Amino acid sequence: MKKSWFVLSFASLVFISGCATITASDEVETYLMFSHFFPPNHEQETVVVQSFIEDIAEQTDGDISIRSFPGGSLAAPDTQYDATATGAVDLGLSVHSYTPGQFPLSSVMELPFMSKSGSEGSRILWQLYEEFPEIQAEYGEVIPLWLYTSEPGQIYTVGQPIERMEDLEGLRIRSPSPEVNAWLSALGATPVSMSMNESYEALDRGVVDGIVGPWHTLLDYSLYEVIDYATVGDFYMSTFYTVMSENSWSSLNEDQQNIFNETTGERMSLTAGENFDKRAQEAQVAAQDADVIIYELPEDELTRWRTHIDPVFDQWIDRMEHQGLPGRQVYERALELSDEEEIDS
Repeated sequence: MKKSWFVLSFASLVFISGCATITASDEVETYLMFSHFFPPNHEQETVVVQSFIEDIAEQTDGDISIRSFPGGSLAAPDTQYDATATGAVDLGLSVHSYTPGQFPLSSVMELPFMSKSGSEGSRILWQLYEEFPEIQAEYGEVIPLWLYTSEPGQIYTVGQPIERMEDLEGLRIRSPSPEVNAWLSALGATPVSMSMNESYEALDRGVVDGIVGPWHTLLDYSLYEVIDYATVGDFYMSTFYTVMSENSWSSLNEDQQNIFNETTGERMSLTAGENFDKRAQEAQVAAQDADVIIYELPEDELTRWRTHIDPVFDQWIDRMEHQGLPGRQVYERALELSDEEEIDS
């Protein structure tokens, strides 16, 4: 998407609503536009984003008013970062993998079996961001507010259950990212890249035989209506970012910036991850009510899968190291943090 398009859109929105108004006391009330791709009825909008907006309004005594624009109404899912970096919007939220190559080290949490829940994965991802300057550099054009993960993703199919690795052979499976493409291919499936918004129709029309996705997608995108089977192996996690324009950040005074710092970071990362965990439980109930057959891979079968998936980790590390990035260090630290989460739980 061209920068000029963003600027034009931004200018139009300013003309329509204005970025700020002067109150009777001549104090400026700041308006910020928060753009993201989740549907208006999605709990990441109705619960997570709206709670953040309310917190900021309350803590700034109404001096900062944030308006959410869900459903990609200001920018497409894969242009949210650019829209924020160029200042076309003030805040943007999207999925890391929608812009492949933009966040190489952040993608570590999309590798298989990195965490057991959205809350754990979110805490790990935010801590990695705080510890590694190389990860911070991936967001050099913006101000990161919170980073988080979904709950683990499973495999959902139409017509054919997946109970053994061989059942995947030749199946067309929707994939969200290059990291997932790698292990699906290793297991014999044919990855098909598409956004979650396209998945319902693709399943319904037989364009794909199945999809990989977190539990919550069954409910939030009504996928339980078009799938027959769910294969549980906690295979991967989707990762998300919420970032702020540098110009918008600079427009805040020091007290307001402190409020943002106190309200966001790990606190909001956990809030978003925990919401996914809650939604996952609700989605499983909806799937069962819709007679979706849920099959949890036994440990011996999952061990077979891991044997074929294992090379993916070294491939990821090699790819990072080839770019001069500390891939092994980040991966091993992520595993350490994951082990700590398991001990604490």
